[in-house]
Amino acid sequence: MILSIIDTINEWIEPFRSWIMDNHGNPFLWAGLVLLGLIIFTFTYNALHKD
Repeated sequence: MILSIIDTINEWIEPFRSWIMDNHGNPFLWAGLVLLGLIIFTFTYNALHKD
Protein backbone atom coordinates (compact mmCIF):
# COMPACT_ATOMS: atom_id res chain seq x y z
CA MET A 1 0.00 0.00 0.00
CA ILE A 2 2.61 2.57 1.06
CA LEU A 3 5.02 1.44 -1.65
CA SER A 4 2.41 2.12 -4.32
CA ILE A 5 1.85 5.62 -2.92
CA ILE A 6 5.58 6.30 -3.06
CA ASP A 7 5.73 4.98 -6.64
CA THR A 8 2.84 7.27 -7.63
CA ILE A 9 4.55 10.29 -6.08
CA ASN A 10 7.77 9.43 -7.90
CA GLU A 11 5.89 9.24 -11.22
CA TRP A 12 4.40 12.69 -10.62
CA ILE A 13 7.72 14.23 -9.60
CA GLU A 14 9.81 12.81 -12.46
CA PRO A 15 8.76 15.39 -15.11
CA PHE A 16 9.46 18.23 -12.67
CA ARG A 17 12.81 16.72 -11.72
CA SER A 18 13.90 16.40 -15.33
CA TRP A 19 12.78 19.99 -16.04
CA ILE A 20 14.85 21.21 -13.07
CA MET A 21 17.86 19.23 -14.29
CA ASP A 22 17.51 20.76 -17.77
CA ASN A 23 17.29 24.32 -16.37
CA HIS A 24 19.57 24.14 -13.31
CA GLY A 25 21.83 26.91 -14.62
CA ASN A 26 19.06 29.49 -14.95
CA PRO A 27 19.41 32.14 -12.19
CA PHE A 28 15.79 33.24 -12.63
CA LEU A 29 14.66 29.72 -11.78
CA TRP A 30 16.57 29.76 -8.51
CA ALA A 31 15.44 33.27 -7.66
CA GLY A 32 11.84 32.21 -8.28
CA LEU A 33 12.20 29.09 -6.13
CA VAL A 34 13.73 31.10 -3.28
CA LEU A 35 10.95 33.68 -3.57
CA LEU A 36 8.32 30.93 -3.55
CA GLY A 37 9.95 29.43 -0.46
CA LEU A 38 9.92 32.79 1.32
CA ILE A 39 6.25 33.34 0.45
CA ILE A 40 5.30 29.90 1.78
CA PHE A 41 7.37 30.51 4.91
CA THR A 42 5.70 33.91 5.47
CA PHE A 43 2.17 32.51 5.15
CA THR A 44 3.01 29.59 7.44
CA TYR A 45 4.72 31.79 10.01
CA ASN A 46 1.84 34.27 10.07
CA ALA A 47 -0.74 31.49 10.38
CA LEU A 48 1.09 29.96 13.35
CA HIS A 49 1.77 33.25 15.14
CA LYS A 50 -1.59 34.98 15.12
CA ASP A 51 -2.04 37.48 17.92
